[in-house]
Amino acid sequence: MKKEYNIIIVLLFGAIGYALITLLANYQLNSTTTDSRPHGSQTDLPELTRNNYLMGFLNENRSSYRVSFYDINIDFDIDNKSINGYVTIKAESLNDLNKLQVDLAENLNILKIVHKNKELEFSREFDAVLINFPSPIIKDSIFDFTVFYEGVPQNADNPPWAGGFTWSKDKENRDWIAVSCEGEGARIWWPNKDHITAEGDSVRMAYTVPSKMVAVGNGNLRSISKNGDKTTYEWFVNNPINNYNISVQIGNYVAVQDTFVKEGTIHAFNHYVLDYNEELASNYFQQSKEVIRFYEKYFGDYQWYEDGYKLIEVPYLGMEHQSAVTYGNGFSINNGVRSKSWPMYGVIDPLIIHETGHEWFGNSVTASDPTHIWIHEGLQVYSEAIYFENKFNSYAVGINYLNSLKNRIVNEIPIVGNENENHWALHGDTYMKGAWVMHTLRSTINNDKVWFEILKEFMVENAKSFANTEDFFDKVKEKTGTDYSYFSEQYFYSPNQPQLEYYQTDSSFYYRWNNVNDNFIMPIDFLVNGKEKRVLPNQEFQSFDITKHSTIETMDWKFYVKPVQKK
Repeated sequence: MKKEYNIIIVLLFGAIGYALITLLANYQLNSTTTDSRPHGSQTDLPELTRNNYLMGFLNENRSSYRVSFYDINIDFDIDNKSINGYVTIKAESLNDLNKLQVDLAENLNILKIVHKNKELEFSREFDAVLINFPSPIIKDSIFDFTVFYEGVPQNADNPPWAGGFTWSKDKENRDWIAVSCEGEGARIWWPNKDHITAEGDSVRMAYTVPSKMVAVGNGNLRSISKNGDKTTYEWFVNNPINNYNISVQIGNYVAVQDTFVKEGTIHAFNHYVLDYNEELASNYFQQSKEVIRFYEKYFGDYQWYEDGYKLIEVPYLGMEHQSAVTYGNGFSINNGVRSKSWPMYGVIDPLIIHETGHEWFGNSVTASDPTHIWIHEGLQVYSEAIYFENKFNSYAVGINYLNSLKNRIVNEIPIVGNENENHWALHGDTYMKGAWVMHTLRSTINNDKVWFEILKEFMVENAKSFANTEDFFDKVKEKTGTDYSYFSEQYFYSPNQPQLEYYQTDSSFYYRWNNVNDNFIMPIDFLVNGKEKRVLPNQEFQSFDITKHSTIETMDWKFYVKPVQKK
């Protein structure tokens, strides 16, 4: 068991405010981490371990260089569930440096690290590999080094949520392998600078597998080369890509060729499925085109036409690997694994719309720290409600979809936690509550033209880049002229669901906020005798006049609040 290095933060409050006094740990951290939350308890957030510190914080040994290119070469020993390979990392020095950190799971064995044909000295601490260079790398230099390694990579216990390698069999008892590693990091199977912002400008992948099998990666297939009973498949991505999105799928695959036409340009969509599903997939995967057209309409252009788009059949549910979306939902709109709990009105495969949507939310606009991962997941789930609203031209259908998700919200920890701690906020509230928070914000702004401009401009202006919660609300402020920081602090940095307390007499209706931050000033709508009335509650009871026998309803389909009727 890995040793955890507990941080005890002591806050002393005095007449002049408060001060952060001391940081105690069994192991001295190299740099103080920062708390990005303005409000909310930290007690239920994941504990900061030494390894999570090393992976989450861009210390001087990680921030001193920028990766421009990864050249990944891996030979798969399927019988032994092991890998052997090397990765060449091409980088630019941002400072003079003598050492740097690269990341690789500690269970994988490093054979050697080579720079300019010389082996380099290195040391390891958990998943961090500290490499020493015999002479300084001067600032603004372009340099490279190669890590040779081998070992048995982590198995996936519950892919894609608990990721790693899935070593499976297809229905004809043939080997079928795939990898998923969003929360775990790409370091569980290849060496890299494993931070969410550390994207290479391009990536080459050369996967060597038994010749009876096919290895599928991201981007475009460049070459196939046979060497005895082994075959190497070379794939290439021409665009920046998150490390955790780099993938490999190995099986008895066939290519299902298709095209997508946009503004007179024909783009190749070449899907990969097991050979016995070729005919089925050729028709079933057509729905991906409608999905892409929807996302382009509301959130801007698909960014990866140069690298193509493909769906790849896998032995787990699926994952949003950039330009190589993995699919394992059983080719069934109504009876797939996801459909049992994710209603899609029988019109579209929920897995295809969800994972394809991540080509926008996550792959194009990427969270600047994994604690802001609601930008990937909350916005994505919310976009599905917009899809149904658009598909059926019905606001009510979108609401029905959101309502189907509400009972999964638990409100135990904030959606956004601490930065720099490798905190992948992939809990349920990031998805479901994140979607409801977006819907609540739409209702609060109360101007759909502005709202949809906010969403599209945020996605377009941050395409192929990084953003956080503050960036999103900066866009909201820009478009509305209103500071919604009170809103983000309540809904993203606190776990507490606002309570709308109310009661009525024969002549008055009383209302107030409870269980909220002191600065929470969100307006709310009531239905008063069938007509909407907007009020601005605070934490003291206010009232408006009513007539006897007035009927007043809370509009809990518009806002994520908990109505509480006081007696």
